[in-house]
Amino acid sequence: MAVEDAAALAEANVRVKRANQMQEASLLYGKLWHFADGSEQEARDVAMQPEVEGLHFDESPTQGSDPVTQARSYGYDAEEAMAKAMSSALVGRPPSEC
Repeated sequence: MAVEDAAALAEANVRVKRANQMQEASLLYGKLWHFADGSEQEARDVAMQPEVEGLHFDESPTQGSDPVTQARSYGYDAEEAMAKAMSSALVGRPPSEC
């Protein structure tokens, strides 16, 4: 079933853009957490200080805590996106093709 689902989704092209964006974010996130000791690591740590101290912050260099990233990652409704895509694709088709 998973292979069939993947084939259907690939054909619908509904998830391609989001999957690419999430993969890019994941790769960037991995780099942010694995800086060698030095200026990049120190700058990241300074930028994270409000978050570490439990203070208000509007953005975070770690992405996982960044409010915009959280909304984009966890606020996405895959079922709704697929339903909209399917509805749009089926408009105007005879019932025998649906």
